[in-house]
Amino acid sequence: METISLAETFAGLDHEARYARYRELWGQTARHEVATDFPLHLDIELSGVCNLKCRHCFQNGLLEGPLGLMPVELFQKIVDEGAARGLCAIKLQVRGESLLHPRFFDCISYAKKAGILDLQVTTNATLLNDGNIDRLFSSGLDGLIVSYDRHHGDASGCGDYRKVEGTIRQILDYRVQNSSARPWVRIQASLDQGDRAAVKEQLSALFPEADAIDVNKIHIFEYGQECYPGQNEQFDLLPCNYPMQRMAVYWNGDVTACCMDYNNLFQFGNADRQTIREIWNSARVANFRDMHSSGRRAELVVCDLCLVAITPKG
Repeated sequence: METISLAETFAGLDHEARYARYRELWGQTARHEVATDFPLHLDIELSGVCNLKCRHCFQNGLLEGPLGLMPVELFQKIVDEGAARGLCAIKLQVRGESLLHPRFFDCISYAKKAGILDLQVTTNATLLNDGNIDRLFSSGLDGLIVSYDRHHGDASGCGDYRKVEGTIRQILDYRVQNSSARPWVRIQASLDQGDRAAVKEQLSALFPEADAIDVNKIHIFEYGQECYPGQNEQFDLLPCNYPMQRMAVYWNGDVTACCMDYNNLFQFGNADRQTIREIWNSARVANFRDMHSSGRRAELVVCDLCLVAITPKG
């Protein structure tokens, strides 16, 4: 498989051409057609801590290690290396609620000034309010993903979840009033049971100005627990696109594949002691990719029952 240097690929391209090439590479890597010498995307955990403890989440009793806030110096180190190596996208969330970080908006501005093309955050929106929505729009953020789950209302610290509905409405109205295309807004919800199509229709009516609405099956995060009865008898496991496109960096620098590895069983490396490039091109990560591409994904305890990249049998 051909390995492409991102820095060389993007050299001399203007913003529009670079973005187009980034999206082209996103599709090619997802199909395992080409490899890159540096991840296209990083999930960076500004906060491992969350203000909610939802019943189905790994934050509710499944996390084994300490949680904290990423030092700004570590965040800047990662961004600086990424900007020099051709990193295209960052999502500022992995396991926790990023708005708990006191330098959240500063981190957004730093990454955008460094040249990151596509900067997103996933949030439960409980900490967005009149005092910081203006900063959200002025920070340079490209994408806002709001987890709008009514079961959040039963989680500690959330209170009346109808307030979040009002916050989303305020963000969408602000964007319309200011003729702002950024940040784009995606509303995502998860259901344990019920008609997901009907819920998507309800959310589309509630938030018609949102750019996208996604309603998914709640993931059961306990190791060895199926989300669907007889899951692997019903579905084939496909090679995941994540190992070809991205990695996740936890608040303390530990690097793994994604949030599904919430206790860092894979242990790819540590961004405080190594470079992202060293980790991405390491034998450990190469072996992880090979496990997926060669059809051995089911041998990986974190990947064996994941709902990403599965297809019904037959």
